[in-house]
Amino acid sequence: MSILVETADEATKRREREAVAALSGNVLLLPLEAWALMLVVGALHGLFAPVASVGYGTAVLLVLGVDVAAHMAGKFRKRR
Repeated sequence: MSILVETADEATKRREREAVAALSGNVLLLPLEAWALMLVVGALHGLFAPVASVGYGTAVLLVLGVDVAAHMAGKFRKRR
């Protein structure tokens, strides 16, 4: 039985790979999230006239804003 020890360089490279994987996953899901948001807001606009309809570009910016706000909230939240 052998015990594997991770060096500091290996740990840094592993964290970088995990960060790149998470970022690429978020970037790949962004169009799908924006499209779904656009459809939901469009349906609400069809049901209730006061709800403004949004286009795809606006939906992308809204999703980006929510993602950034969630990241910042998680970053500044106190760790236990």
